[in-house]
Amino acid sequence: MKPSLLKIGGILEVFLVTFVVVPFLTLGVYKLFPRFETWQTENLGFPFPVFVYITMIFLVLLLILVQHRKPAEYGMTIAYLRIQLDIAGACFIPVVLANLPFRFGVDHKAWGGALLLAAIQISLLVVLAWLLRRKPNTSLPASVVGGVFLLIGTGNPAGATAGKALVLFLTYAFFVGFGEEMLYRGYIQSRLNEVFGKPFRFFSVPFGWGALITALLFGFTHVGILRWILGLSPEVTLPWGVWTVFSGLVFGFVREKSGSVLAPALLHGLPQAIAAVAMLYL
Repeated sequence: MKPSLLKIGGILEVFLVTFVVVPFLTLGVYKLFPRFETWQTENLGFPFPVFVYITMIFLVLLLILVQHRKPAEYGMTIAYLRIQLDIAGACFIPVVLANLPFRFGVDHKAWGGALLLAAIQISLLVVLAWLLRRKPNTSLPASVVGGVFLLIGTGNPAGATAGKALVLFLTYAFFVGFGEEMLYRGYIQSRLNEVFGKPFRFFSVPFGWGALITALLFGFTHVGILRWILGLSPEVTLPWGVWTVFSGLVFGFVREKSGSVLAPALLHGLPQAIAAVAMLYL
């Protein structure tokens, strides 16, 4: 098959998975079980329905299975675990600092806030590339991770319980972090790398159109157009999608540098999880 047809086929495949299979499979389950969406928030206490992230994880694993591929081909491996954790650890503090504007009330759905966040993400990408240029041998800071559990076990604010803190932590650290990274930087970026290759380099890290297209898809799914088409929400937030493209580039770079989705998943979900838990006690 001609290379051009392979590229078109790869793009169509990931587009269908992202914008057809995942949303309609999720919506189909909600239609079959009308109370399931609200049950996740009202009964289980999640801040928002997390089933879509379960769908992402399940679908990626199913696609790998039916195609008779190995999970490692899509970045789902713990080989060289120390290197992966070293990379996550080296990037952790800069990623946390890049999320500080949210703490100070920057509106990520307005153009002013979105452009500021986009500039921060571009700067973050350069900073991480510079930090990782020699693969610094720094493990994931145990003090930071342990701080979450310290927060859970201290203080007694009104309405804040260890159970609520645990649910918040799992929402972001597992469902959001690993759900989105397994789909975007795992399946989609790896699939596109197969057909486009990685002819470019950024701070000696090879990458290709796969990382760029994945970032665009990642940003577009945050616009809210799918929920609008499906009649679930009238809100379309283009600014949110724009700055998220640059966030996707950051995670895409870390995925290429580490060779796994583990490091970007930790950097994607863990800072949000820590912030969400901390807000219960501040």
